[in-house]
Amino acid sequence: MKYISERISFHRHDEYTTILISTKVEKWKESLLYGWLMLWVLVGIAIAYVLVTGNYLDLASDNTPKNQLQLFLIIFLVFWAYYLYKIVRVYIWRKKGVEYFKLNKDSLVIKRAFGKIGRAHSYMYNNMGPIKIVEQKERSFSAVMQSAFWDIGNERLSFEYHDKSIIFGIQLEAVESKKLKEFLSSEIKKQLNINN
Repeated sequence: MKYISERISFHRHDEYTTILISTKVEKWKESLLYGWLMLWVLVGIAIAYVLVTGNYLDLASDNTPKNQLQLFLIIFLVFWAYYLYKIVRVYIWRKKGVEYFKLNKDSLVIKRAFGKIGRAHSYMYNNMGPIKIVEQKERSFSAVMQSAFWDIGNERLSFEYHDKSIIFGIQLEAVESKKLKEFLSSEIKKQLNINN
């Protein structure tokens, strides 16, 4: 196993090359995500308990319709469930996630895996455009939020495939993006030269 950067490793096999991008973060960030997840679970349990037991009915003022309070709690639990899914997804991504690339004789395979779960997408070299670095405003709100450790996003590389833009390289630094782009481009050229 050789390294392009601290997070990006590669291995050349006889007939193909594999590249892995680690998604791990520092231990304190992982602990912060876990704490956030546990607090969010406790909030949901507390709201569900209040809804099921009907304790909120005693606390409500006489002029507030009881069904409105019930509806509010149900809507809150829907919101809570959506964000629980998002937090669990990010936590698993930071614990076990990996961005995986396989370059064989005729295609580039890209897979985002949560542990062993993930779907691979294959892209034929003949239909791919050149790999480019995704330009973004460094100080934009969107770029800052997507580069935060509690998000999965901020892909830094792309290529055109059948008139569709394929993006990858989640939260890579500018230097890492450049190195990975150059490495992928050179490996694709090698594979194409072998086939000709």
